[in-house]
Amino acid sequence: MNQNLLQITILHTNDMHGRLEAMNRLSSFAKRLKAELQAQGRQVFFWDAGDAADRRLGFCGVTKGAAFVPLMNAMHYDLQVMGNALSLAYGPKAMSAYAERAAFPVLAANILGADRQLLPGLQSHLLLPLAGGRKLGVIGLTVADFANIYALFDCHLLETIPLVREKAAALRREGADVVAVLSHMGIKRDRELAGALPELDVIVGGHSHTTLLQGEVLNGVIVAQTGQYAEHLGRVDLTLDADTGRVLERSAELLKVPRDIVSDPAVQAAVAAAEAEVQTLNSRPLGELRTALAADHFAECGMGNWTADVLRERMDAEAAMVCGGLLHTGLAAGVVTLGDLDAACFTTANPQLSLVSGAQILAALERGLDPERSQAVYPSFRGTPVGIPQISGMQVWFDPEAPTGKRVQRILVNGQPLQAGRQYRLAHTDAETQSESGYLQLDPAQTIQTEVPTIVRETLEDDLRRRSPLPTPITGRWIQMD
Repeated sequence: MNQNLLQITILHTNDMHGRLEAMNRLSSFAKRLKAELQAQGRQVFFWDAGDAADRRLGFCGVTKGAAFVPLMNAMHYDLQVMGNALSLAYGPKAMSAYAERAAFPVLAANILGADRQLLPGLQSHLLLPLAGGRKLGVIGLTVADFANIYALFDCHLLETIPLVREKAAALRREGADVVAVLSHMGIKRDRELAGALPELDVIVGGHSHTTLLQGEVLNGVIVAQTGQYAEHLGRVDLTLDADTGRVLERSAELLKVPRDIVSDPAVQAAVAAAEAEVQTLNSRPLGELRTALAADHFAECGMGNWTADVLRERMDAEAAMVCGGLLHTGLAAGVVTLGDLDAACFTTANPQLSLVSGAQILAALERGLDPERSQAVYPSFRGTPVGIPQISGMQVWFDPEAPTGKRVQRILVNGQPLQAGRQYRLAHTDAETQSESGYLQLDPAQTIQTEVPTIVRETLEDDLRRRSPLPTPITGRWIQMD
């Protein structure tokens, strides 16, 4: 007796991070493959496991991701989970704005808003119809780390394993024959989930940029992830008994996207439309500079002085410091548009105010002068080195030839010698407190104010509008000793 079989394929991507050329090719490849598989009688879905967008794209950064959505619509995705590129950078309003423009459901079951409800426009799970009346249940999980950052936005993370156990049971009661998790939690947490919940069938993941050539089967659950940057298209195949809904076979593989495939004209048109949409925004004049402001990652510079001054005034601080690497380019004298300012500073770092000791300020400045740290390049800085601290409210005398940790010779804060034991109100951003790349080593209780969802560029925009034509910032903050 021939068994009645149902063939399901999930095509998937993750962590494409705005690589437009590669995404164009991947879209053409995925559409062609989907048509071929459907012609073979397979039911095909196309999912994204988060972080398709990236702020390095001008039209993405200026709109906090909203202008990127039509590109995803053009690629014909059926489903996406919210990644951290938007959630941690821009907060719940940007997440909802993104989801509202999507032609497909956007999932995030494990993050709740201030009212302890799902964020508007997002879903926690859903049932997808399969042939023969069968059903596929999907639960979406965004990055489960960084609870402290979510808390700044008054968002709340839920424990994933009990949450997924509850959602999976509910989906089974609603008739799901197959239960999948679309995850942007990273391979470590995906493996933990598979190990704890054998009632799952599939985990399609992202966030850790892990390349799993043929997936992994853990505790009977197949775990799949494609790597990064639209280099591969993931494929998960499921064979079901159409009469009982039982999963008989499961497999995963990665398909290398051909470099010679023709770009998808629908995606090209969507990119052109996004760029046109943002061009009007970018051409808006914000104000005027009396003199050009240069950017220098390894020396005092006009952009750095201005940014530090703005943070110090905005946060009502005595002094300020900011990583030079948050500033990508300088600004020419004359009229400054939103596009000019966004190109110069598109970091998603948020202004912060901390109560710190003089000893901590000294230690941070010393770390900032260490070439091993200042010259380091991290993905979060999007191509720039960390740079030295750009400062305000301080003058620092330093000897670049002195041993590491002994370069700072003298510090004045508002004209008075720095006192190691005194407490100072210091303005900075969350970038300076990162353990790997930052300068400041603080206890969590020391930060007394974080302004979210404001990003650094917006503080500069406000200042430029208010004080145009902007005077030249005072120089002479870093003084090199012979």
